[in-house]
Amino acid sequence: MFQKLMTQSFSCLWRGKRDVKADRWSRTLLGGFALVLFLGLTFGASDGALAVSKAPIAASPAASATRTAAASSTPARSTTSNPSPTVLPAMPPDIQRILDRGKLTVAVLGQDNAPFFMGNPGHLEGLDIQLAQALADQLGVSLEVTRSAQTFDQVVDTVYGQKADLAISKISRTLKRAQRVRFSRPYLRMRQGLLVNRLQMAEQTQGRSIVETIRDLRGQVGVIEGSSYVGFLKQKFPQASIVEYPTWEDTVGAVVRGDILAAYRDELEIKKVVRTRPDAALQLQTIALTDTQDSLAVVLPWSSAHLLAFVDQYLDTLATQYTVDTVLDEYADYWSAQRLKQS
Repeated sequence: MFQKLMTQSFSCLWRGKRDVKADRWSRTLLGGFALVLFLGLTFGASDGALAVSKAPIAASPAASATRTAAASSTPARSTTSNPSPTVLPAMPPDIQRILDRGKLTVAVLGQDNAPFFMGNPGHLEGLDIQLAQALADQLGVSLEVTRSAQTFDQVVDTVYGQKADLAISKISRTLKRAQRVRFSRPYLRMRQGLLVNRLQMAEQTQGRSIVETIRDLRGQVGVIEGSSYVGFLKQKFPQASIVEYPTWEDTVGAVVRGDILAAYRDELEIKKVVRTRPDAALQLQTIALTDTQDSLAVVLPWSSAHLLAFVDQYLDTLATQYTVDTVLDEYADYWSAQRLKQS
């Protein structure tokens, strides 16, 4: 209808009709057309803008690919909080095992060796026992002493086989043992010594001095079976004959009887014989070797690195550093009591 009216209007104008009515009618149609056109453009633009704002924009393939790559390269934000840090163990493994067990297992020689370890299972005492108890106290655990070993080498084997946390049993530090176990720093340093039968030594000297005779020591020399002094004797007196005895008491007895020339051990044990057996002083002579040293230390498994550091730290904090004489003096009452029992 609208198109028809427009056609008629233009036709009337083209033909040149001049009547007033026709001219008025044309102007009216033209005004209405202009109004409709204005309103159509106005509302059409508004509706188009609204449609654009509401409808999604169709992106070109290149733009879509760019946004996809950017999204994949941007790390996604975690919807959870930051991950908690790795929980570390409370203690190093060699310490934690002891704490979990609630006790420190210490290997000690099965035979008493005063003043280091002596007494019955229910009441052990001595320097080494004191040290073992102090370490257990510092760790906050109880002390368990195992005494299945019958030789010093067997004590070391007990630790090497991890049947004990450590050993404190008057064990000397040697290179041979250090191939299998770890040693703490020494808690007692001693010289080596000889307990000599006076009569046999007189036969050895034959006009020479004692020093010359000792340098070229010959004859039978007794040591404890399985002790570090078997190796010490081979190094120090290669021309002497080694005789091994099960215990130190057996070795001393052989010297007193004259079965062997001398007994070889540390100076503490040599001096202890004179203190505890004054009746044998006429038969025996003690000789300290000033160019030697025997260091006693705690024995630990080769894998117990942190336990070793702990033991060394404790030894460094000791107010008193032990010497042979201080140990002998500290346990003088013990030997006096032992002599009363024997008399």
